[in-house]
Amino acid sequence: MSTREARPVSTTPPEPSFGPADFLRVVRERARLIRNVTLAIVALTAAVMFALPTRYSTSAVVMLDQRKNNVADTSSVLSALPTDPSSVQNQIQVLSSRDLALKVIDKLHLEADPEFNPTLAKGGLPDLNPLHYLRSRPAGGPADIREGVVSAFLNNLDVSSLGLSTSLQVSFSAKDPAKAARIANALAKSYTEDQIAVKRDAARQAATWLSDRMHQLAAQVQQQEAAVQLYKAEHDLVESADGKSLVDDQLLAINAQLIAAQSDLAEKRAAYERVSALSRTGNAAAITPVVNSKMIGDLRTQEAELVRQESDLATRYGPNHPKMVAIRNEKRDLSAKIAREVQGIAGSLESDLEVARAHVGSIQASLAKVERQARGENMARVQLKALEANLASTRATYESFVARLRAVQDQDDIQIPEARVISTAPVPTAPSSPHRTLFIGASIPGGLLIGILIALLLERFGAPVRAAPTPIRRSERPAVVPPAAAPAFAQAPAQPVPPPQPELPPVLAELAASSDLRLADWVLDHPDSPYGRGLVAVLAALASFRKGQAQIVSLTSAAPDASQSVTALALARMAVRSGLRTLLIDAESGRLAPASPATGLAAMAAGTPFATAVLKDRRSNLYCLSAPPSVWPQAETVLAGLRQTCDLVLVNAPAAGSAAVWPHLARLSDVVVLQSPATAAPSLTAHALRWLVAMRAPLCGLVVTR
Repeated sequence: MSTREARPVSTTPPEPSFGPADFLRVVRERARLIRNVTLAIVALTAAVMFALPTRYSTSAVVMLDQRKNNVADTSSVLSALPTDPSSVQNQIQVLSSRDLALKVIDKLHLEADPEFNPTLAKGGLPDLNPLHYLRSRPAGGPADIREGVVSAFLNNLDVSSLGLSTSLQVSFSAKDPAKAARIANALAKSYTEDQIAVKRDAARQAATWLSDRMHQLAAQVQQQEAAVQLYKAEHDLVESADGKSLVDDQLLAINAQLIAAQSDLAEKRAAYERVSALSRTGNAAAITPVVNSKMIGDLRTQEAELVRQESDLATRYGPNHPKMVAIRNEKRDLSAKIAREVQGIAGSLESDLEVARAHVGSIQASLAKVERQARGENMARVQLKALEANLASTRATYESFVARLRAVQDQDDIQIPEARVISTAPVPTAPSSPHRTLFIGASIPGGLLIGILIALLLERFGAPVRAAPTPIRRSERPAVVPPAAAPAFAQAPAQPVPPPQPELPPVLAELAASSDLRLADWVLDHPDSPYGRGLVAVLAALASFRKGQAQIVSLTSAAPDASQSVTALALARMAVRSGLRTLLIDAESGRLAPASPATGLAAMAAGTPFATAVLKDRRSNLYCLSAPPSVWPQAETVLAGLRQTCDLVLVNAPAAGSAAVWPHLARLSDVVVLQSPATAAPSLTAHALRWLVAMRAPLCGLVVTR
């Protein structure tokens, strides 16, 4: 539609907000609605409570126990169960898991129980839980049925912790008290059995893995040992029984021999040098080997005997005596023998010195050879040590795996659960749900609150109390004058004038009178004000007059009044706010829709599309048309089309009897509403009423402005 807007409208200062007095008024006016809503909610609650099946609930208590089995002095495969709050919540999740529920369902054959398997139910009351209808229905296959049984089982299960302890309360509700106790106890027992099964499965899995790993490590040890021996053979690395290298042992032995040989060489060198020195000084007899020589000792003894004999013969013979000469010759021979013997001893020492020197050189050569061999082996042993380190690490891992495997195999048959049932579920003697008295009692204040809320919503969103039309009090009713007394402009209709109505139309509402268009703008911001409620009452009366059908309503006044345009705009905006597709036709002042050749009712009669001919209101989805008097003779076709597209066509009509358009308006309008100031003369209102009756206008009622 066209985006051209009507002239802008601003707001007036707001009226007082919704207060306690308004609340009491709403409660008082809609007391019947509040009462009916409360009774309906109480009745519905009672019906649901008595339709729900009686259920029994009972609880078993399971305590998490950290005590261990010390029969086998080995660590377990699984660590001890912690008892911190998060771990306790984890065990709650285990107890309420679907897998554990399936074990209990299979153990107790709950798939054959109609309470858990709805497909086995025969007749009975329908399911009253609305959440069940929001869930997707099972397709009917075995898997879907089994899933439905598990869901029904878990819906009746509740697991919670007891205070700050490590105890867990397992509660289950069922229609049969014995069944509830049996299922709660079976669930607690299955939980402890599941703990043992988990430990045994973990031990078996660990044993299988350890066994496989052990065989892998054994093969790896063999391969690494073979690699070590092959490396030794390739590099001629020989070791003694205690694992030491033979080259190192040889090196130590040769070092010891070299030290001994060098010591002996030094000793013989010293002896030789001593002999040589004494020989040069003539004191060879003082040499220790000479002194210790037996031959030299014997020769010296013989020499001493000759000296004694020479001394004895000297006393008797002269120096030239043959005996003396013979003794001197023997002495020379003995001295020569001693000298030769001393020289032999010195030569022996020199020979020993050379032998010792050669021995030392031989040992040093052997040492150098062994040292070269040791250096080569040391370089080769670097890689050997890496191979042996890998072998030792693999062997240690292999031995630890063997020990761990034996420990795990020993624990398979002595597993105990880390939780125990400390209180079995008793068979309940009283039902746990539904709490019929409590819910029915709570539904009373709940129904009152809901009823009041509905009343406030209806008051807020434009559904006021539909009170009976208020007739004008006798003192306010204008006198009915005869047709002859009507003014001259009231004689326009050509139709026969019917007799006057015996009763005046009712007063639809009393509204504030203002010629300021800001009042129509302000009512959108404050629809709950008395002015807004009065407009809603007028709309309700119009709907009841035509039973809610599409209407063409003409708003007129007893005399030209500037406040009529304000009332028309406010009423049209309130209709749009109520959800009605509304069109406002300004046939009175031009204030609401200025006349233009391209817009208005005349343009539509000439064939202009609706979207181009209308003007859009700035504050709402209201559309406006201007309608000069000359267009009304051709307006019937246009209005017939508007009946199909609009819920309400409101015509801001000229004052009653003041224009020639009224013969057409009276014929085309479904409803006519007369606006009359409370301060107007009764005769003026009476003339207007008589004139509308004479025009056969479908008069609905009065709107009194103050």
